[in-house]
Amino acid sequence: MDSRYRYPALYFVFFAAFSGFAAFRNVLLEEMGMSGVEMGFVGMVMIVAGVVVQPLWGFVADYTRSPARVLVAAATVSAVALLAYPLGASLSGGAFLLITAGTALFAVGRAPIVPLSNALVLREGFDYGFARSFGSTSFGIAVLVIGFLLAYTTTLLVVYLYIAGMVVFVALALTIPDDEDSVLQGGLGTQALGLLARRQFQVVLVAAFLLGFVSRSGDAFFSVYMRAVGLGDGYTGAAWAAKTVAETVVFLAVGRTALSYGGLVSLGGLGFAAGYAGLAVFPTLGSVLLANVGLGVGLALLFFALVNLAHDCAPDGLHSTAQTLLTSVGVGAGGALGHIVAGWLTDAVGVQNMFAYLAAASVLLALVGIGVNAVADRRTPA
Repeated sequence: MDSRYRYPALYFVFFAAFSGFAAFRNVLLEEMGMSGVEMGFVGMVMIVAGVVVQPLWGFVADYTRSPARVLVAAATVSAVALLAYPLGASLSGGAFLLITAGTALFAVGRAPIVPLSNALVLREGFDYGFARSFGSTSFGIAVLVIGFLLAYTTTLLVVYLYIAGMVVFVALALTIPDDEDSVLQGGLGTQALGLLARRQFQVVLVAAFLLGFVSRSGDAFFSVYMRAVGLGDGYTGAAWAAKTVAETVVFLAVGRTALSYGGLVSLGGLGFAAGYAGLAVFPTLGSVLLANVGLGVGLALLFFALVNLAHDCAPDGLHSTAQTLLTSVGVGAGGALGHIVAGWLTDAVGVQNMFAYLAAASVLLALVGIGVNAVADRRTPA
């Protein structure tokens, strides 16, 4: 396959496969009889497992100069691990431990897929925003279709679609050549510690942590929110589609702006704040769709800024490690805490009011953009 299409195809296939599981995982767990705290714990385990192993995957990819082969192994592990869900659904009780273990193994495999894809795209000099827009597009289309299909079939459909998608993903990854050009100066561990010691990268990690806190927890409980306010699974898919359409547009356009990376972080945080405030205050279909547009804009602005900043911070030969640190120590760790807090808040104040607290946290994320501007001189290309 032509390299111009190979990397966008990676995003397209992965996000299409993952969309149903991301949007409806907690609905599936709720059908199995789990409480909000149990759902939050499963989500926390999924994130923590990814946080722990992601840097290891990145080290292996940089050490072997073969991130594509790492992608093949990771995708295979994640697909096999999800078989715990249909097995758990078939049990009359006591599925919590099995689902938790399966989710942890799934996270171990899924964790490096996006950051290593990011590293490959930027390594080859491709426009990250353009390539990533294919993932947003496929996610939106797939979750919209799945949302309506769930009215006629089992929620376990989201598991089977992920497994099928990983078969295609592995076939694509096998066509990617190894990295034979980059040369790492010094030991891998020493360079990684040096990267973590850089003030610029530390501020990026703080922003990524808050991004993970507000985005991962909000995504995990959105389908529960839609059922709680009486809108249902079909409209859940429509809301996710609105969000990903907004993501796609922003990913395609943001590289042509002259805004600083810190400015993009601040605008992204405000997009999340506005979106979550809308969900908390106005639980109507029109407001929910508009709120998801704000969330999609915020997500695209933040990922564009932070992924490019992490790439700029990393020395040659350490780009896979930089991207996995961004998504593990940053987004992943924040998401793990966010799942626990959101699950507790859902049980304590209700899922609708929980989004008001996420809106407040998003304002804090917007303020971190000022810190990013203070340490980052790079600007997006005009």
